[in-house]
Amino acid sequence: MGPNVNGSTWGAGPAEPSALTAFAAAGYLGRRRHWPEELARIGVLGDHLALPVLDALDIFGARPLLLRKPSEVDNYELAAVCAVANGPAPEHWLDLDHLPGRGIAWQRVSREGRHVVLEPVAGRAGDVRHGDVRRRRLAAAGSGHRHLTAYWSGHDAMTGDERPDPAEQALIAHLTALDLRTWALGHMPRGGSLTPGAVPPPRRVRILDLDSGAISDHPVLPVPPCAP
Repeated sequence: MGPNVNGSTWGAGPAEPSALTAFAAAGYLGRRRHWPEELARIGVLGDHLALPVLDALDIFGARPLLLRKPSEVDNYELAAVCAVANGPAPEHWLDLDHLPGRGIAWQRVSREGRHVVLEPVAGRAGDVRHGDVRRRRLAAAGSGHRHLTAYWSGHDAMTGDERPDPAEQALIAHLTALDLRTWALGHMPRGGSLTPGAVPPPRRVRILDLDSGAISDHPVLPVPPCAP
């Protein structure tokens, strides 16, 4: 006798308990781990996109709170700060790149047109921060780095009046909360027949295409202090 739809009923036989354990480890039984209480206090900084992120984090088991401005980070004992922007990443995010050195994880999510950029969660000093992502992208842009710089500096004009619709907001919020949950649980993505090998979360920038729902992972490394 095999498992029922909940994976809870097994017949007798010496091989079946080990099979159940293997299926559970591979993620086929749908058992999710709980968000650690000591890492549950998450500050969410940003515009209207912050609200669905708050909801998603709450559903996932975190204890999120809304930050109206960056200076409010010092008002609370936070395990992590998540910044979201409905437009290109604002330059003032660079001022929060010191957070991992203080033991506060640092996540950034921004929208560039119909693409959403999910930067890696920096959980400790030496992890990929916002300044690293900016410098890596400028280097990859080659001769177009001036245009990319102008695009970022024109944050307000580039945002315009467009907002992701409720379904897109929910998708952005869910992926944002998942990345933070992966950091909080401290585990790597599973690999197997259903899930191909992935870039480690602390070393990836994820790009979400809002029109197709496609997600692409791009490896990124911190920029050495001696780099120009």
